[in-house]
Amino acid sequence: MKIAIITTVDHNVGDDFVREGIKYLLRQRFRHKNLEFENIHKHSPITTRYGYENFRNLRLSRKIDKILPKSWSKDRIMEADIVVQSGAPVYWCHEIGGGHCYNNEWYKPLIKERFLKSKHTKLLNLAAGTCQRYDSDGSEFCEKCNEYIKEFYELAEVTTVRDSLAQTVFKRIGIDVPVIPCSSIFAIDEHSLQNEGEEYVVVNYMKGGAHYTFGQKIEFEKWEQEFKKFYFEIKKKERVVISCHNQKEVNNALKLDPKAEIFYEKDNYLAYMKFYSKAKFGIMNRVHGAFLMASYGKPSIVIGNDSRARMPEEVGLKHYFVNDVNYDILIDEYYYLQNGADNFKERFQKIKEKAFNDYMNELSKLNNNDEK
Repeated sequence: MKIAIITTVDHNVGDDFVREGIKYLLRQRFRHKNLEFENIHKHSPITTRYGYENFRNLRLSRKIDKILPKSWSKDRIMEADIVVQSGAPVYWCHEIGGGHCYNNEWYKPLIKERFLKSKHTKLLNLAAGTCQRYDSDGSEFCEKCNEYIKEFYELAEVTTVRDSLAQTVFKRIGIDVPVIPCSSIFAIDEHSLQNEGEEYVVVNYMKGGAHYTFGQKIEFEKWEQEFKKFYFEIKKKERVVISCHNQKEVNNALKLDPKAEIFYEKDNYLAYMKFYSKAKFGIMNRVHGAFLMASYGKPSIVIGNDSRARMPEEVGLKHYFVNDVNYDILIDEYYYLQNGADNFKERFQKIKEKAFNDYMNELSKLNNNDEK
C-alpha cells in the first residue's frame, strides 16, 4: 500500500514528530499490510514529482509544475493508495499579517489538480489544527475560508483535529469533527524509543513566545526579561539545557546567556526525540517539544501567543498567554513540574490510550475495499 504524506521535509522537527506519529497509527491500522511511505514537502508541491525532491523555490517551482505535463514524471499523489494531510495548522484566517487558509500553496496543486484526478486514492486529514490569536473563538473566519474548510472535509474520508478551537470552527459551519490529541505523541512509538532518564530541565525560548503576533500587542521585552530572570535562577539549582528548533532560536539563546548549554541538531528529528527522552520536564514556547516530552510521561508548561499554544490542554498540560507570564508564575510552575504535575505520567498514559483508540476508531472508516 502506497501512502503519500503532505508534510514538510528537512524544515521543522515539529512537523516530523506529527508525521512520524501518523505513520505509527497507520501501521497499527493496516498492521497486516506492507506500507510504503513517501513524503511531499508542502511548501514546494512540485516535490510530489519523483526527481524534484530538492526543488524548494516555491515561486519558480510553481511555474515549472504548471508547464510540465503531469505525465512527464512519476507522481507521489497520483500513484498513492492513500494521501494524508499530516497535522499542522490547516485552518487560519487573518485580515492582517497571516493570510487565509483557502489560499495556501499546496491545496490546489496537490488536492485539486492531482488527488481529484485519481480514481482510487483516498484522502485523510489527520491532526489538523488552527493558527489564530490566542483568544480566538473562531468567529473571525471569512466565507472563503469556511468554504475551503467544508470542501476539504467533504473530500477526506477521515478528518480529525488536534485542538478544540478547530472543532469550534467546524461547528460554526454545521460540521462535527472529533478532537484527538496531536499524533506527535505517537512519534516515539514509530521508532521504539523509551524514557532514557532525567538528566536536565529543558527550556525553550522564542521572542514573543511564537512565530507571529496576529495584531496582538505582545510584550516582547517583558517576556525576555521575565524568562531571563527565571532561567538564571533555576540554573543555580539544575542542569538546564535550552532546546532550539532552528538557528534563530540558537542566536536568541546565546544573547540571553553566552554560556548556555544548547541543544540544536538541524533537520534531525530523531536526535530531538532522544534528547527529550532524557529530560526531567520542560518550560516551553515550542508546543511540539512539550508534546514529545509528554509522550515519555514528562510534564511541561507551554507559553505562547496563538491558538497552537492551547493544544496542550488536550494532553493534560498547562498553557499560558505570553503577556500573562512573569517570573513568579514561572517559578511556581517550575516547582509544580518538579513535583510531578499532579501525577502527570499516570494521567497522560490514560489520555494516550484513549487517543490511540479514538484514532483507530476514525481510521476504521476506511473499509476493506479501501485497504486493497
